[in-house]
Amino acid sequence: MSNPVFETVRTVLAVREYQDKPIPNDVLGRIVEAGHLSASASNVQPWHFVVVTDRTGLRELGGLVAHGPYIAGAGAAIVVAYEKANHLGISDVSRAIQSMILVAWGDGVGSNWTGFGELEGVRKKVGLPDKYEVLAVVPFGYPKRAIGKGKKKRKPLAEVASAEQYGTPFKL
Repeated sequence: MSNPVFETVRTVLAVREYQDKPIPNDVLGRIVEAGHLSASASNVQPWHFVVVTDRTGLRELGGLVAHGPYIAGAGAAIVVAYEKANHLGISDVSRAIQSMILVAWGDGVGSNWTGFGELEGVRKKVGLPDKYEVLAVVPFGYPKRAIGKGKKKRKPLAEVASAEQYGTPFKL
């Protein structure tokens, strides 16, 4: 039996080069809604998503994220923030980011998680209140070149998964 969700997880790859092509509103809406619908501890939903599609804004974000200058070439980027006071906020928005990346890939849109700290300038640029911390800026766009769906370098499953207890390899 085919499982489209598993197929998306199996084939998704990080994309850092994008076509100069806008993302249709229905596709972008689905991506944002995927984050919004993600599971949240106690259903608190301590997140806020700022969607940036303006070319100037994308260039500015690319200049603010040390490891993400390619944001400037994306069709859109989503600034993902969480409420600092929520001790599970990082976990919740991490799940939301993964949901957005997978839904985007299902629509043929590539992405990659950028950020990992030092994003105060991003928070200020998009006008988020002080109660929020930006965890990531996730660029989205149609891949510039064909990429090998599903060709991933991974350790053997038996090295990273155990059955019943550590050291007993999990086997399919």
